[in-house]
Amino acid sequence: MSKYNSLKFFKKTKARTNHICIECGQQINAGDFYYAESMTDKFLHSLHRKKFCIKCYEEYFKNKI
Repeated sequence: MSKYNSLKFFKKTKARTNHICIECGQQINAGDFYYAESMTDKFLHSLHRKKFCIKCYEEYFKNKI
């Protein structure tokens, strides 16, 4: 648990390069959409943003609510 958890949100992003989903390990190809972790404060950055494919993102937040 980080003190910055309240500042994090997930933003829908179009992939420019290939990525790997952090939840299922499926490859996210260039041109596909995925959800990347972002910060609301423009001066705070994350070195290792979490990336979820569309399917895992929907399941992750369906179970969370």
